[in-house]
Amino acid sequence: MFDTRLNGGAEAPFRAEVDGFLIGDVALGQCSAPAQWFDRSRRKIERDNLDHIMLQFYTEGSCGRRDGSSDEVTRPGDLWVTDLAQPLASGTTAFANLNIILPRRIIAPLLTQPQSHHMSILSGRDPLVILLRSHLQALLTTAPDLREEDAMAILGPTVALAAAALNGKVEEASATPFTSAIMSTIRRHIELHLANPALSAASVAQRFGMSERKLYYLFEPFGGFATYVQDRRLHRCYLALIDPELRQRTIADIAESLGFLHPKSFSRAFSRKMGMTAREVRALADQRDKLPIARQTNDQWWNWITQMR
Repeated sequence: MFDTRLNGGAEAPFRAEVDGFLIGDVALGQCSAPAQWFDRSRRKIERDNLDHIMLQFYTEGSCGRRDGSSDEVTRPGDLWVTDLAQPLASGTTAFANLNIILPRRIIAPLLTQPQSHHMSILSGRDPLVILLRSHLQALLTTAPDLREEDAMAILGPTVALAAAALNGKVEEASATPFTSAIMSTIRRHIELHLANPALSAASVAQRFGMSERKLYYLFEPFGGFATYVQDRRLHRCYLALIDPELRQRTIADIAESLGFLHPKSFSRAFSRKMGMTAREVRALADQRDKLPIARQTNDQWWNWITQMR
């Protein structure tokens, strides 16, 4: 997609890693490489006819313009935007980034100014940018194990969230998928921190730059935030109880590790939620069904990009 030159002297060593996944017509990936200059000339644009928007979070190092129009560079967490239909001259230090490449046809209809984002930097402190970065990081982590139908289901909300970050606000037309993307990101955060006794509505609201009132509103369909967290903790206890590798752990130990400090309260909540006691679940553990996780790989990066037109 770019003409590149190393920016560390003639003797600089070169080593790069690129990992990517194709989800429908969207490419998601991460890359690390030494300092480079990136160029995309009008001649190259006419030759390959790529018409995509690339969003990159520089998690390490920095990126900035080389055309002299600005000396601003990205800081870790900032979002750098490249319009592949426009000429580019940029430079990076040694870097690692998280990136998503979207065909213009699927994101431009959601943008208020679709031609105005090229080589722009969006602050990593902006709540919408934080949400997008967190969402892409989680999606990249889970991508190897996602079923195709699950990946396709999250594609629309992902595009809507990317557009919202670029627009700087949520357009009414994309409010529903944007809310879905927020919820997916928050729920993944909760899942990762279920064992943390400090997990609370206040901590989650602060993490995602929203008010507690807004958070409570989002979780109303689940019976409220506290109910949702308790249900997820009970489900995690259930999985631990039927895991043959955890047979040596006591029920009380499993419950306490997931925030249930009072055995009687845990027993009542578990029985009410699961329809049987924790002891009964453990006794039936040998009947657990294990479903295989589908896994697909493909290393034809350039073919992915060209087929996304």
